[in-house]
Amino acid sequence: MGPYVEFPMETNGNTTMMELVRVKMGFQCELVVESIGLSGGLCLLWSGKVTIDLISYSPFHIDVKVMSHDSNCWRLTGFYGSPILDSYRHSWTLLRRLHGMSDLPWLCVGDFNDILGDEKKQRGQIRSRSLMDEFRGALDYYGLKDMRLCGPAFTWYNRRNGKAMVQERLNRGVGNYDWQMLFLNSRVKHLEYCNSDHQPILVKSLDDF
Repeated sequence: MGPYVEFPMETNGNTTMMELVRVKMGFQCELVVESIGLSGGLCLLWSGKVTIDLISYSPFHIDVKVMSHDSNCWRLTGFYGSPILDSYRHSWTLLRRLHGMSDLPWLCVGDFNDILGDEKKQRGQIRSRSLMDEFRGALDYYGLKDMRLCGPAFTWYNRRNGKAMVQERLNRGVGNYDWQMLFLNSRVKHLEYCNSDHQPILVKSLDDF
């Protein structure tokens, strides 16, 4: 059984292109935030097993209300943190704004483009301690916690030939207390790399992997 909802990031495409992707992958519906030139681009794809209502969107997020087949109602935010060092704090400002827009059980998933601590990185330039502290503080303040993890520890590598491989955990799924109580057996699984330097992640609400 495939995923009910999928959140591709950095699609570098427009609505027409993502419509072709939707049909090829067998999803029934889509929301698209088009890329600016060859940069960025977000898309949310979903099957007929869930009903989606849009709350808000920007070049860095798609925020929706989800009604699943078992009548559970919750909130999903597909999040793309700024990859520009000087703009990292704008990501946490966005997270703060999103937090105040709904009190539904909340799942936030995507590429946060930052790590929570040195243990989430292998080799490479040392990350700013203050930025990591701000990221961790933002998640803690809004009650967003990691779920149990299956698979390798890292989700990104630099793919630079001739240099030592740098690995980091940039992609993650986090849920607030209400969401994790709604789906007690939820897991995050790191999938295999496929034509990307980012490892896809799969969030499942059932204890079936």
